[in-house]
Amino acid sequence: MADNNPKAARRAKRSARPRPGGSVTIHRIAAEAGVSTATVSRALNQPEKVSAEARERIQAAIKRNHYVLDGFAVGLASRRSRTVGLLIPTITNSIYASSTQAVQRIAQQKGYSVLVGVSEFSPAREEVLIQKLLERRVDGLVLTGEARSAATYEKIRRNGVPFVITWQLTADSTLPSVSFDNRKATIAAVEHLIALGHRRIGLICGRTDVNDRALARREAFESCLARHGLPVVADLIFERDFEFVEGRSAMHAILHHRSRPTAVFCANDIQAIGAMYECQEAGVKVPEQMSIVGFDDLPISQYMHPQLTTVRVPADDMGRRATEMLLAAIEGKPGDQRVELTTDLVVRRSTSTPARQSRAS
Repeated sequence: MADNNPKAARRAKRSARPRPGGSVTIHRIAAEAGVSTATVSRALNQPEKVSAEARERIQAAIKRNHYVLDGFAVGLASRRSRTVGLLIPTITNSIYASSTQAVQRIAQQKGYSVLVGVSEFSPAREEVLIQKLLERRVDGLVLTGEARSAATYEKIRRNGVPFVITWQLTADSTLPSVSFDNRKATIAAVEHLIALGHRRIGLICGRTDVNDRALARREAFESCLARHGLPVVADLIFERDFEFVEGRSAMHAILHHRSRPTAVFCANDIQAIGAMYECQEAGVKVPEQMSIVGFDDLPISQYMHPQLTTVRVPADDMGRRATEMLLAAIEGKPGDQRVELTTDLVVRRSTSTPARQSRAS
């Protein structure tokens, strides 16, 4: 699609003479490329609407002049910033890196930039980050988890900003989400231990007061045990931060419990790896004396000794599909509002039948 507006091109050429010390303007790029400023703008924001030949001339002029588009001005003109905000609780757990990378990849393919905010599992800090992202006029938000105040959701809606929730399926149809079911995934892991013959099982999980995914996993763990008539022992449940040392500390307490369990479900791999290390240091063999199941299937899980049995979550697929859903909403083409993804229990070598079973079992 060639530029057929010679008058606009001549106007651009006349206004393209830079002032001494002045910055390169879109008028100069238009003049050098022999097109109008509108065509330059289209080439940068909607390249499919500009002919390949014109795009090549424009890109050559941009490269020669080291031109940087004034995104703020473009946003004011188009009422879009071409940015999306992504809120995650931490960057120290690599499982979030996988979903974040997928968000970034899809957004870039569609011409959007991603602003990332890290809440450090603090609801108050997340609220501040949401406020800052709205002030930056992001076109949409990708959120982690559902639990936040009604006032926060109302603020997002009042500002006309679409959003998608990840890492937690929502029951409310007004809260779009792309995730796996934390409860189903947890039940699959616990059922695996019960099927092996374990009757006394401990839990190491995240802090349920600031993490609705941890809460869902704890509730599913307890309900699964209760459904099988197995004891839910309060002092064998440890809520800790997602750190190796916290998993190790929790396992230390479990190993010294007056009635040690034969298996432990760790609601994330980081804590599971810390727990396995404590067993090794204490001379407790995994899985012969202690079976351990993780959650996430981090790449390191298959390189542990023994290899970690864990729940594989579709982090990359979740980030991709959430971003596609968000961008469709931004473009006024909303589709499915709730997408449930599947998980897989990856059985490796950290689980086996308990070494000592009562004759009744």
